[in-house]
Amino acid sequence: MGKMIKQHWWIPAALSDKLEADGKPQRVRLFGEDYVAFRATNGKVGFFDEACPHRRASLALARNEDNALRCIFHGWKFNVEGVTVAVPTQPANEPEYCKHVPLKHYPVREEGGMVWVWLGEGKTPPKFTELPMVGLPRENFVVFRQKVNCNWLQGVETTMDSAHLGVLHQSWLGGLGGDLPFSSVNMAPVYHVQQKPFGFRYAAVRALENGHAYVRTNSFVMPWYGVIATGGSDNKGGSVFFSVPIDDENIHYYQLTYRTDAPLVLNHTLEYEDPDSWPPLPPGGADDNWGQDREAMKNGHFTGFTQMLGTEDFAVLLSMGKIVDRSQEHLGAGDGALLAVRRCLLKSVREFMGESVPKLACHEKIDYRVLQPFSGVFKEEANWRALL
Repeated sequence: MGKMIKQHWWIPAALSDKLEADGKPQRVRLFGEDYVAFRATNGKVGFFDEACPHRRASLALARNEDNALRCIFHGWKFNVEGVTVAVPTQPANEPEYCKHVPLKHYPVREEGGMVWVWLGEGKTPPKFTELPMVGLPRENFVVFRQKVNCNWLQGVETTMDSAHLGVLHQSWLGGLGGDLPFSSVNMAPVYHVQQKPFGFRYAAVRALENGHAYVRTNSFVMPWYGVIATGGSDNKGGSVFFSVPIDDENIHYYQLTYRTDAPLVLNHTLEYEDPDSWPPLPPGGADDNWGQDREAMKNGHFTGFTQMLGTEDFAVLLSMGKIVDRSQEHLGAGDGALLAVRRCLLKSVREFMGESVPKLACHEKIDYRVLQPFSGVFKEEANWRALL
């Protein structure tokens, strides 16, 4: 699965705002391998294997100057384009020797406030996935992430699970505004899933008392993107959630919230001190129920995780363990989107193992512009079905 994803998709690797020209290189771990990212003097981003190709010292310790990293161990120098430009320990024929240094560097792209990298084999990267934030002005979106100790698929499945919204997050819903006409456990959605070239879209339909229905239509985009309606009445924005594997047991859980037509107005869930650590993790470990506040629960808070809405998701993810034993699950009708995610992944990896390009990775043929989510109250089923 990891080999397939690295070959056929661009991977979020770092937050752009965290890389300063000629500043500290950032260590990056993806799929169990270690890399280093840095912003050069000219503003370009370089992305190398972390270990220096000479004696394997960390290039996170390197001097970042003159559009290059210089290893502090022996002074070998590698420019932002991935070319070895100096080997001062080579007493003769240094320019020729530089041509044969096996430095591994990777194509990068900046988009949506993030640095993306292609880790596949060969010289030609796949076409970039044109998610809704592509090309938007910086003031139209906010992006942040949190490191969570669980497998990446657990994060993806939670993102696409609309059924937990009115249960787990019920203490937060009333304070977020938007058009959510429910806030309790008895508003179970009925899923309507439609396959798409990028994955699938689904409508989560909740019947209301007056014969109307509240509908949220979200998309799953291979391999891990959930494009989610955020409840705005004009459907001119949304959020993209994605869980990128650091290794098998750790993820960076990203959130990018955007508006397509205007600067994004922040609510308190989007205001962070450090975009590399938001929303807050639960305040404790497993031995004290991850810091759950039982007094707050007695006073009316449903979960006892009062820090932030996202903290509730993280508490549940951590409580599952590092890798869920899915053979022990007991699923029901409320898990329709989760099952659709698994089918997309399994079908794709089987195609890849059969030495084919997965159909859901044929980016040149996919129109990602249809990804915009919507939510609202509808009287006629035909109206939301047409939008789906």
